[in-house]
Amino acid sequence: MTRRLLPAGRSSRSGEQPHPVDSWIRPTLALAAVVAAGLSWPAAADPYRLGVQDKLRVKVVDWRAGKGEYYEWEVITDEYVVNPAGSISLPLVGEVTAQGRTTEELAASVSDQLQKRVGPIGKPLTSVEIVTFRPVYVLGYVEHPGEYAYRPGLTVMQAVGIAGGFYRLTDAGLLRLERDRIAAIGEREAARIGLQRALVRRARLEAERDGADKVKIPEELNGDPNIGQLLGEETAIMKARLQQLKFQLAALNDLKILFAQEVQSLADKTVAQNQEIDLARRELKSYGALTAKGLAISSREFLLQRTVVELEGKLLDIETASLRAKQEIRKSEQQATDLQDSRRTSIAAELNDTQSSIDQFTAKLSIARALISEATVIAPRLALERSTNAARAPSYAISRKVDGRAVQIPADETTPVEPGDVVRVEVRNPAEAARSETTGDHATSARLDQERGSP
Repeated sequence: MTRRLLPAGRSSRSGEQPHPVDSWIRPTLALAAVVAAGLSWPAAADPYRLGVQDKLRVKVVDWRAGKGEYYEWEVITDEYVVNPAGSISLPLVGEVTAQGRTTEELAASVSDQLQKRVGPIGKPLTSVEIVTFRPVYVLGYVEHPGEYAYRPGLTVMQAVGIAGGFYRLTDAGLLRLERDRIAAIGEREAARIGLQRALVRRARLEAERDGADKVKIPEELNGDPNIGQLLGEETAIMKARLQQLKFQLAALNDLKILFAQEVQSLADKTVAQNQEIDLARRELKSYGALTAKGLAISSREFLLQRTVVELEGKLLDIETASLRAKQEIRKSEQQATDLQDSRRTSIAAELNDTQSSIDQFTAKLSIARALISEATVIAPRLALERSTNAARAPSYAISRKVDGRAVQIPADETTPVEPGDVVRVEVRNPAEAARSETTGDHATSARLDQERGSP
């Protein structure tokens, strides 16, 4: 759990031992400097408060005065990410609240809770360092809107630069919109055809499941010019599958008939064999009486006994063959039942897959139609915007969480950005921008006065 870090108790002078108190204070001060050495923050600004998605490095050591050594708590020393609940989960300690705290406050809390849980002689010393800040988001009139890593000192203009600068509509962009429209038309046609085939396939599977001999036209395709061809294809598939099933069932039934005939033939053989055994036994009985009177030789009696035994053995073979034939009959019947069950199961599975395909094609068709509509409407509008873009001015706003509430803050190019901020960039004409800034300043002042309790 612990690891030796630093021996203590020896002076720089040979043979001179430090004062016991001095041996404790010096390392403590040195470690305090290590604890304080985290990610630096401007002295003039408020201390940084941790939030969700911040990645931290936590290190815990304690001073063993008896041995004059530092020990590191390796089981705790690691990197942690503040979870959506605003806390980090540490071994031996559990959940520790991080959101809203500074790194120093979090370090002190970890030391206190660790001392309560583990109970070492002295309070462990904890350092917390920010490895990665939670990201910022740049949205609106920029080339590449999205999520970006935060770095200290980031301003609004720098955030716009990270996002590729202001959005620039070019002839290539308009051509791309036209290509997107053509591609969307192709995707719409592919989705439409796929949806038609899936709907007819579902109707065919339902007909097979219900034992119908005809595929019904789906309601969604009434009046469709391609319905005849699609129905013909699916009907042919249904007939081929049904014919295959009938052939397999007929083959099993023929096999069953053959085994039934074999059983009947063996039954006839059994009757004849029993009669032959009965005659042999009578002859043996009569000859045995003559032998007992001395009128016949005993060797003949032995031959008759052997004949009876052989006939009885043949009878057992016939009965065994009859049992085997009956088992084959039951096996054929079971195979026919399994074939029917397998067909029903296969149809149910295909119906499920087909319904999933219908849902997917429906969604793709809807998306393709939306893309076509968007490209058709947006391309002319963007061309008009490009012609008037020179007369417009960018405006900025920052969405920031304060005490759990999202607050909209008007901003300019030099406004500092904090981790977790959402920077919104818009382009308006100068008159709109001036009105927006004036309105935003009044709203911000009123909100600040209200929070301060001003009348």
